Amino acid sequence: MRLTSEGTLRARARKLGYSIHKSRSRSINEDNLGKYALVKEDSKSVVLGERFDASLEEIAEYLS
Repeated sequence: MRLTSEGTLRARARKLGYSIHKSRSRSINEDNLGKYALVKEDSKSVVLGERFDASLEEIAEYLS
């Protein structure tokens, strides 16, 4: 799979009704692993990376 830039991935997610949230936490803990979460916009539910543990590659795979 080819690597997709974060901006391109955010645009694709937005087009499909999702948003990508990046962790802002300065310290890694069990509830925030410092990566990304994918949120379904209409329901505001986290579909991937509930603990900010999804990578951009995992999000790209989910959206494809």
